[in-house]
Amino acid sequence: MEPVPERKKRDDVYRIEFGKYEPSEVAAGQKEARPQEQLRITMANFKVVNRLFSGKTDLIKRQCEYFWSHETALADVNAYQNGTPNYDYAEHTKWIKAKTCFTNWEDHSFAKSENALIIGNRSSFDVVQYPDNPERAGMSMIHLLAIPKARLFNGVSLNADNVSIIDEMISLFKSSWADPIFRRTVLMQQWFTIGQQNEARPDMQAYKTAMKHYGELSDKINQLTVDDFTFGLHLWPDNSVGHLHLHILATPDWCRQYSTFAHDEKTKDAIEVRDYILNSSEA
Repeated sequence: MEPVPERKKRDDVYRIEFGKYEPSEVAAGQKEARPQEQLRITMANFKVVNRLFSGKTDLIKRQCEYFWSHETALADVNAYQNGTPNYDYAEHTKWIKAKTCFTNWEDHSFAKSENALIIGNRSSFDVVQYPDNPERAGMSMIHLLAIPKARLFNGVSLNADNVSIIDEMISLFKSSWADPIFRRTVLMQQWFTIGQQNEARPDMQAYKTAMKHYGELSDKINQLTVDDFTFGLHLWPDNSVGHLHLHILATPDWCRQYSTFAHDEKTKDAIEVRDYILNSSEA
């Protein structure tokens, strides 16, 4: 029987494993990672194969138009982006605020580029650890987040000048996934969140079950390629945090069988959002 990891030990591992990775770091004998400037790709040759959440252009249009119909939308977006002090934001549900948990992120990141960071989802992937609120679990065994360093509110507030951040966040993940150090870091994060959730809501049986499922991920993680991942956005007012964050999800059935599907309907394909914004700006 595997004991529940002590918090201090697990936090030490979290600092060591999660705090050191850069895309340029590679294991001995591995091909050198691409430099950051190569992450700046053109939209013309950018391809994402896995589009699980595509086909929602009408909903994307509706949510974008609804956002911009608010009288203070532009002023509030600019105030957040510029970090305007003492600004009085409008009061709407899940609207823009002066600061969020992702604003000016200084905590651990798994990878970074010039304008983006990849961070972990703090929720366990396993619904068995959330018997009262299964929707609080992750959407996949691997559910990462990419965030911009800039103060960007949400997918609905992007424009032709900054929507390329979507491509940079996806490209950062693609270049990172090839590195075994990055994959090991991602795997360690899943172990960490299982233990963290058990501390928040102790349930040894649920913990054992989640750890058994984690073993399946540990055995198969190196079989996953970048084409096994999809990239989604929760557009306002479906967002949880008022700072742009890209959901990076492993989508094979075995990766999602223990996770929540509660957020699938509201998840929009990131490339579809990008294309809608670009097409709208040309209209």
